[in-house]
Amino acid sequence: MHINSSYLLCLSAGLVYDSLMLKHQCVCGNAHIHPEHAGRVQSIWSRLQETGLLNRCERIRGRKASLDEIQSVHSEFHTLLYGTSPLNRHKLDHKKLLGPISQNMYAVLPCGGIGVDSDTVWNEVHSSAAVRMAVGSVIELAFKVAAGELKNGFAIVRPPGHHAEESTAMGFCFFNSVAITAKLLQQKLGVGNILIVDW
Repeated sequence: MHINSSYLLCLSAGLVYDSLMLKHQCVCGNAHIHPEHAGRVQSIWSRLQETGLLNRCERIRGRKASLDEIQSVHSEFHTLLYGTSPLNRHKLDHKKLLGPISQNMYAVLPCGGIGVDSDTVWNEVHSSAAVRMAVGSVIELAFKVAAGELKNGFAIVRPPGHHAEESTAMGFCFFNSVAITAKLLQQKLGVGNILIVDW
């Protein structure tokens, strides 16, 4: 992957990344058969180090998004299903989960792992924390840029989020971090116009 320094004006640019997101891996352990895997963000991180861009950016500490932040865009059921760990899920009111979570929410992948579809792997132990870290990191960075603390920013996060719908995970994505961030910028900072470009 080639990262052109003209795209990252790192004199006052923020950069957010957290290794917790690397734990979102298929239990099969074979990253070569899954297009979205930890190696994607590891290679970006390595390239930023090699080019010296990392040292020219202000590191922003990532954080996990709250369930309330996620629910600004997603249904309560969807938020609880993918945003809570199995250890915490049993403490929840089952009425909020619309009945107990069943295995039919997930599919067995050809590799032997678990997923919500053939592209979107799920790791019951680590995925919920990684997903919430990805969303919270995007929120944190965008709020600093919108508040004028940073000129711009670059979030190295996974799993991605732009394919997720209100109550559906798909295309490697569980929560739509971009939609959540845009909604919160409007609600909390009164940002009027937001341009979202996906390429």
